[in-house]
Amino acid sequence: GGLIVDVGIEAFLPASQVDIKHITNTDEYINRDYDFKILKISSERKNIVVSRRELLEEERQKNRETLLKEIEVGQIREGVVKNITDFGAFIDLFGMDGLLHITDMTWGRINHPGEILRIGDKINVMVLDFDQERQRISLGLKQTTPNPWDEIENKYPVGSIIKGKIVNLLPYGAFIEVEQGVEGLIHISELSWTKRISNPAEVLTIGEEVEAMVLSIKKDECKISLGIK
Repeated sequence: GGLIVDVGIEAFLPASQVDIKHITNTDEYINRDYDFKILKISSERKNIVVSRRELLEEERQKNRETLLKEIEVGQIREGVVKNITDFGAFIDLFGMDGLLHITDMTWGRINHPGEILRIGDKINVMVLDFDQERQRISLGLKQTTPNPWDEIENKYPVGSIIKGKIVNLLPYGAFIEVEQGVEGLIHISELSWTKRISNPAEVLTIGEEVEAMVLSIKKDECKISLGIK
């Protein structure tokens, strides 16, 4: 039901008062020193009840008040990954939690946040939006690094040859990862001069490395058209 704490005499720390987070194993707290708040003293029963959780909550509330005064859109702040879901991750900003949506994690392609994040990871994130009234924070990880599309026309001019990996096949064409965060489309009509191809899967496989020519770039739409033929 909890832990015995030596404060000069023995005191009882209920499991619910050990930490803010849910814990399943209290062994990690044994033989470690912490500050505690005394909740109750019973002289008759020679019983003292203490809490670590209340101190942590008080500290978090102070941090929250400071965070609300300081936070601004565009800031880079350190946080810790607190929880991971299919649609994103919740980041503890040491006072409040913010949501890092999966679409703002990387310029590249991922299927699940767990591919790049783990609970307990320390990361730097950008504040994308802050709703003061609802006290909701939207965060971005990819925004802390340069957008690969910014210099796309200089790096891959029309007519140049690129090497890339096939990452997706669809009936109308194949997508090539040119670099992390940059994919180009080879339309089915650009696969061969001579073969009549009804599906790109007839000549290409996912994961295959290919060479292709840059046919056109629409930077504003983040689109690159490529051709193999």
